[in-house]
Amino acid sequence: MSFLTKVFNFYIEASIHVALSVYSLTVITLLNFGIPYDENVCYVVFYGTIVGYNFIKYGSEARRFYVVKTRYVKSIQYFSFICFLLCGYYLLHLNAATFIVLAVLMVLSFFYAVPLSSSFRNIRNSPGIKIFIVALVWSGATVVLPVVNNADIMAFGEASVQDVVLEWLQRFLFVMVLTIPFEIRDMAVDNLSLGTIPQKIGIKNARKLGIYVLVVVFALELLKQNRLGTDAMTLLVVIVLLVLALIYSRVKQHRYYCSFWVEGIPVVWAVLLVLFKNWK
Repeated sequence: MSFLTKVFNFYIEASIHVALSVYSLTVITLLNFGIPYDENVCYVVFYGTIVGYNFIKYGSEARRFYVVKTRYVKSIQYFSFICFLLCGYYLLHLNAATFIVLAVLMVLSFFYAVPLSSSFRNIRNSPGIKIFIVALVWSGATVVLPVVNNADIMAFGEASVQDVVLEWLQRFLFVMVLTIPFEIRDMAVDNLSLGTIPQKIGIKNARKLGIYVLVVVFALELLKQNRLGTDAMTLLVVIVLLVLALIYSRVKQHRYYCSFWVEGIPVVWAVLLVLFKNWK
């Protein structure tokens, strides 16, 4: 295995790419509401995602988290600890209301991986709700956090409150659809008791459902105040990319299809907005 391949695999498996995706969605919210770049929220979201996802993947059991046998997993553990410290640093610069919202999201993320007790499943393995919790946490982190942390510079009239609600709903639905290709991929290993969308309605119908939901996402854009033009066209491009990702999703797929290409769609979205908007 070449050095570059090892670096790329670490980039994926240490959750850096998924963190970049969540970071990008946060940047999109700032851009959409004309908020100056907020490094505190952006870096809390970025580093917090790395810590959270690596805990879920490698440390959902206490012994497994603290006692690891391979040097590779240990390197991810050390990397996660550094990200935890960096997240804590930026966390100290958030306002009180933002900290409360973040605390709720952290509790949800913790119990996503860790069961409440030995007699209860964790959220991740609870039938039918995994996709909704992921969408709830992502939409909360990428819409609610940046808006709450910058409430002092936003003019919260009736129109702006409506736009925030629409933005959150769009993000929730968008992340749900973004998760469907992963659920299709995981059908080979997921227990049928999980009741994922592809398990319940089949792969073909899951793709159709995702496309219908994306139509709703775009329709919600038309309800916002003064947001047609660049925002709508960029969203349309991103929706087309996600539709293609749904269409080409398979149970047997390339190793990086979901973990890199599908996960990278929010990054493309953010880059397009940065290129076409004059962001101060």
